[in-house]
Formats: sequence, C-alpha cells, structure tokens
Amino acid sequence: MRLRIILPLSILILATACESQNKKLIEMESELVQNQGNAKISVYNDDYMDHGKKKNYTYIDIIKDNEVKATINTYRHLDKVTDMDCFDFNDDGIKDIAVIGVSDSENMVLIYEATSEYQYEVFSGWNSVGAAINESLDDDFSMVTLKNILSKGASYSTEINAERAERAISAAQEVTYSDYKAAYIGFLKVIDECGVDEYGCSGGAYSIYDIDKDSTPELIVHYGGCEADYHVWVYTYTDNKVKCIDEIYTGHSEFYAYPSGNGILQYWAHMGGEEFTLFSLNNNELTAKELYSGSTEYEDPETGEYDINFTPVRNVVPDAYFLTSFAPDNVIPIEKYEIISAYVPSQDNSNYTFPNNNPKFYSEIMEKDNIVNAVSMYRNDTVYKDIHFSDFLKKLEHSQSEIQDITYADLNLDNVYECIFYVLKKDSEDSIRIILSKQGEKIYAYYDSSYMSSTGWGYAEKTDITENGFFIEEPNEHFFQNRVMYDKEKWFYYSAPY
Repeated sequence: MRLRIILPLSILILATACESQNKKLIEMESELVQNQGNAKISVYNDDYMDHGKKKNYTYIDIIKDNEVKATINTYRHLDKVTDMDCFDFNDDGIKDIAVIGVSDSENMVLIYEATSEYQYEVFSGWNSVGAAINESLDDDFSMVTLKNILSKGASYSTEINAERAERAISAAQEVTYSDYKAAYIGFLKVIDECGVDEYGCSGGAYSIYDIDKDSTPELIVHYGGCEADYHVWVYTYTDNKVKCIDEIYTGHSEFYAYPSGNGILQYWAHMGGEEFTLFSLNNNELTAKELYSGSTEYEDPETGEYDINFTPVRNVVPDAYFLTSFAPDNVIPIEKYEIISAYVPSQDNSNYTFPNNNPKFYSEIMEKDNIVNAVSMYRNDTVYKDIHFSDFLKKLEHSQSEIQDITYADLNLDNVYECIFYVLKKDSEDSIRIILSKQGEKIYAYYDSSYMSSTGWGYAEKTDITENGFFIEEPNEHFFQNRVMYDKEKWFYYSAPY
C-alpha cells in the first residue's frame, strides 16, 4: 500500500519492487535512451492513500540496472493492459511510453512523454489528439491506430470522420423510397448524423429547388468552414433513390432561383470581380453557362475615387430570388415544398380582416398583458409557454415602451392579419422582430433578432413588409424577399418568388 508520506528513496524502491511482483499487469524491455541499453518498463496496480482514503491506481516503473529510475502514478486504474510500446512520438530523441488497457470494460489510453532521461510526464500534446483518440476507441483500437493518430494529430480525426461520412452517404444513396420527400428526409438524417462530407468539411445545411422544372426538386447540401472550401453537393431523386449529380465550388457566392427556365443561378463576387453563372440540369448532368461577368470597382468621374458597386441580380435575371438554406433537421421545407416554391396567389385586399373580426385584437394583447407562447427562430432556445406578454419582453431584456413600427400583414394567406413589430433599445441597432399570430385559441409570438447571441446574426433587421406577407430587403441590390411559415412551435423564414 502506498502511503502519502516521505520515505527514503532506497526503502521506496525496495517496497515498489516487492509489491509490483504480485500485481503486475505487463512488463517489457526497450532502449529508452539511445546507446544506454535496455530498460525495463513494469506496469502494475497498487493501493494509494490519498487524505486517508484508499484508492487503487495503475503505476509504471522505469527500471534500469535493477534500479527504479522513476515511478509514474497514472491516477487511473486498469483492469488489464492489452498493448504497450515505447517510441519517440515528440521527436526529442528519447522514447516515450504508450499503454492501451481496459478499465471497467472501457478502453483507455495512457501516454507519457520523456522530459529527460528516464523521467516522464503526461503527454503535453493530448489536447491536439485526445478527441481523435476518444472517437477511435473501440474493440479494434490498436497501437498501430494510436501511432497513426500521434503522427497525424488533429487531422486524423478529420480523415476518419470523412471516411465514415463517405461510406454512410454512399450507402444512403442505395436506399429506395416511394417519393422524393421521404427520400430527402431520410437522406438528411444521415447527413445530419455525419456532420461532415467526404472531405471532412463540416456542414449539412440544405436548399431545395427544382432546377430542371420537372416537378422533382433537387437537394443542394452546403459544406465548408471558410470561403476557401465552401462547396455544395447537388442531389436529385431518380429511380426511387437519392443520386449525387455534381459538386459546385461556392466560395464568395450565393445561389438564386431561376424561375423562367431550366437552371439555378450562382452569383460570385470577390476581389473586385463578379460573375453570374447559370447551371442547367439535363439527364441528371449539370452544365454551366456564364451570363455576365464584370468588375465591381468603379471610378467616380468627378472625384477620381474608386467605389464598389455590385450588379443587382435582377438586372441579369429579372425574376431571380435568393435561395434559403435550412438546418438538416428542419424538414418542413421539404414537406411543404409545393407551397414555399409557388407564387403567392393574388388576393382581394378588401377581404383582409383581424382575428375574431376585432381590429384591436393585437393591441389588446399588449395592453391587457395577455398570455402568449413565445418561440425563437433558433430551436435550441427556450420556448416560453403560457407567459404574460410583458414577462416575455422581459425575457428578451425589453419592455413595451420599446415597441416600434407596428404593422399588419397576412403571412399565411388566410386573409387574416398577423401583427409584426420590433423592439429596440435607444441608441441600439440590434432590433428584435416579433410576429403575433392567433392559432386556435392560443397566441404565438415568434421572435428573431438581427443579432442573436447564439449565432452572431439574424434575419430581423427592419424591412418593408407587404400586406400579403413579404419581407423585402435590399430592394435596389440583390432583392431578398422572405416569407414566414409556421405551425405552433415550428417556424422558419424562406425566400419565395415575388
């Protein structure tokens, strides 16, 4: 038993050597220091007294010429050791020690690096490889795997995840479905579980759009961590399966719908240049055609100074509109694709009314502090159920005195107005848009900030709102037009033809 007291080194060495004989897990020899001959590495379990409490830990003795040069207390307990090796993984000329074992039926890896001859400490590079090791720990984990991880560092995890994703996504394209909706929803579950694509790039957000206008929309899955590696995979539904059509590089670019014919529009702008490319789909193959390219830098003839001016998308394709992307676990846009992709039917403005035919319906909610159910655009945020209107605003760190720009519009095409307004603190630009909607006997408050702390951005900058429910942004440039779709505690923005 190890006591937490100071003993003469000779006594400690003797005690260690004697006790380890009965509790040995594994023992091997290796030349730890060059040209000094083999040393013995002995791994065993022993008791340890820590502030009066007995604990059983695994120890590693470094023995050279029958002398214990160092004892490593791992502060872990291994039931058995499945492999051990000594090799120089920090490139200092002295071999380090790696142990693979089992503790309470769980695989465990212990790594110690040499700090000087026969002296060892916990591997200082664990932060760069620990995640990859833990992700790889299974019954097949071996010293070969560990050496690969240590040699490749964090990139090993990326490679393994990419290989797994490639296999999973490929297998998902062999599953048969009855229709494209079921196929895309099932396929996106795999995309969401993988988290990366075959390159190891993170992502999985998707857009859905009928490129060739054959009534079967394509699925466009977005990946990449920066402009240098942004790309999309384009899939279609054919022969009862999801099929990958092509990959498109998307750095510094956006996609727009092309309602007037076969195609999807990509707008690219970077370093003073811009380009509009139309991708058309025929026989499940994409072809690209440049519609326009030019410079975004212009010289002011009066001042001689240069300015930047981007070509409005609608100057190139008059009926184009921005394509929204959605999180892979939000499949409502797929279920409702026919609705979100259709032109909004014309309506007789004289038929618009308020809930319960009461023009004061929404103002009374605010004045009487009625009960609402508040739902953030971001589904990880708390849903405030059955909360007083004023308490809901307090949750957002606002008050009724900060309400601005109340307006009414028919957002769900039922000829009944919803109420839209903003709350904004004085001298702040971070507005929160709130939409009040009556559904059954309940009032829902949908909210989104122009700056959400969870994402760093939002949709809720003040915009023009048409009476039939379009939020119009940047009307003189790229012309974003968004609508809202909601059903109780589910809701999202989407771009629609206008």
